[in-house]
Amino acid sequence: MSFEDKDFIIRQIKQLAEGIGQFLSLQSVKELIHYDNAEKGLVSDEEIEAILLMHKVRKVQQDQNLTDKAISEKLEISQSDLTELENGEKVPASNELVSLRKFVNSF
Repeated sequence: MSFEDKDFIIRQIKQLAEGIGQFLSLQSVKELIHYDNAEKGLVSDEEIEAILLMHKVRKVQQDQNLTDKAISEKLEISQSDLTELENGEKVPASNELVSLRKFVNSF
């Protein structure tokens, strides 16, 4: 897979998260992404979920006026790892996904 293909997919996911993705389930977003792209293996389900969760984390951060450091501490994930997760540069570890889910579900 080329970097450009993956970058394009990640931008699509972010646009979905900002728009109708707020009203769709994770599974629906995955189906939309995979429907639009013949190669289903370009972005893993975990990467899609991490991008959607990071969008929600950033929204909570903005609403609550929290710093990057505060978010990092609450999630117990380094700031650089959070940035990589948000940009789709890193596949989230299972503990990172759990932390993101718990944080998002608490708001």
